[in-house]
Amino acid sequence: PLARRLAVHNKVVRGIRDFFLAEQFHEMPVTALADHLARVQLEGMIARGFNAVWCESEIMPQGGKLEPKHLRGFKLIEATRQGQDLDDLCDLAEHLLKTIAGQLSANLLGGLSVTRLDRMINIRHERLTYRQALDILTAKGWDIAFGDELPEPAKATLTRHCGNQPFFLTHLPVGLKMPGAAATPDQPEVCESFHYILPYSGLTFDGSVRAGEKAPAGFSLDLGRMLQYLMGLANIADTLIDPM
Repeated sequence: PLARRLAVHNKVVRGIRDFFLAEQFHEMPVTALADHLARVQLEGMIARGFNAVWCESEIMPQGGKLEPKHLRGFKLIEATRQGQDLDDLCDLAEHLLKTIAGQLSANLLGGLSVTRLDRMINIRHERLTYRQALDILTAKGWDIAFGDELPEPAKATLTRHCGNQPFFLTHLPVGLKMPGAAATPDQPEVCESFHYILPYSGLTFDGSVRAGEKAPAGFSLDLGRMLQYLMGLANIADTLIDPM
C-alpha cells in the first residue's frame, strides 16, 4: 500500500505539472512552507505581465508541529490566469480533474476505482448555484439560512443528488469567500466563485474571479483531497507517505 500511494502521488503530481505546461501556465516558486495562500504572489506576477501562473506550496496548520494526530501539513496547487470568467474557471478545474484521472491505470488503482473514474470522466459535472443548492436541501428536509456555510452532511446530500459524482457549488455568498472576489453584477450578495466538491473527499477546489478591471481568476487545489478521491479512500490521512 505505501508503494502504491507513492506511485499514485508521483503520477498525479507529474500529471498536474504536464497539464499546466500544456495550458501555457508558468510555474512560479513560492515560500516552501507558506502560512497563507500563495494567491497574492501569483496575482503579483499577473500584474507584472504574465498571462497564466501556477505554483505548489505547503501549508502548515496551527498546532501541526505539536499534535501528532493532525496532518503535518497539506499541499496546495494554486493557479491564476487572466481573461477567464467563472464558467472558464470551472471548465479548467473540471478538465484538470478528468485529465489526471484518465492517466491512472488499473495497475495503480484497481479495476473498480478505474471503472468509477471512467464514469466520472465521461459526464459533465453538475453546476449548482448556492441558491439552487439551498432549494434542493430544503426539499430534502434541511433548514439552512442563506449565507450559512453548508455542513458536511448537507454536501453529502447534494453529492447523492448529483448521482455521487463531483459537482460545482457556484455563486457563493460574499461572506463565505475571502475578500476580493468579484460580486455578481445583478446579485451583489453573491460573488463569482465556486467550490468543487468530490465524493469521499468533499471540498477539493476553491476558486473565484477577482474584483477589478482585468482582474485574474484562479483556484486552489488541495492535493491530498484529490488523491483521496482518486484512490477512493475513507480517510485523507491514508494519502500521506510520511505521516507524523
